[in-house]
Amino acid sequence: MANGRPVISHVVIACFDFPKMVEYYTKTLGFYLSDIGTVNTTQLCFLTFDPEAEHHQIALTGGRKGAPGDGALNHVCFRLPSYDALKARHRALIDKGAQDLSTVTHGSWLSLYSPDPEGNKIEFRWDMPWYVGQPFAQPVDLSLSEDEIRRRTIEQNRDNPRFEPMAAWRAKATAKLTVE
Repeated sequence: MANGRPVISHVVIACFDFPKMVEYYTKTLGFYLSDIGTVNTTQLCFLTFDPEAEHHQIALTGGRKGAPGDGALNHVCFRLPSYDALKARHRALIDKGAQDLSTVTHGSWLSLYSPDPEGNKIEFRWDMPWYVGQPFAQPVDLSLSEDEIRRRTIEQNRDNPRFEPMAAWRAKATAKLTVE
């Protein structure tokens, strides 16, 4: 827990084709398979990118009913440590045949979105040092250098009254939080 506040631990996704989803999350996205098994008649697996911090960040369950895209989950997001890591993840997904990738700047962070085989979106993000009022989304070219990305972000937001250093925004937001 960060400063006593809750942080995301994991998300559970109900799947139509459990084996296909396990393969995609492990082989294409690169998750570590912590555990897999069956509870009663429901298949279940636990996946993580960081076994030192979390046994699982995502759990997949079998037996989903309905049609792909009908679920309530919009997306799951994973933070990456650098722009180079975001670009490497993008290249790796392309190399592994991932479809319908999109890259977006939100001003405060850059995102790579990738749908899994059942239409659930996975976001990989790299944080920028600025706060840009949300929603803010524009396509971004990850072939640009980090310096060029930073220059363009400043240029796009030069006249934006909600553009400030992330540290300043965090301090204001933290001051407004109350623990109940």
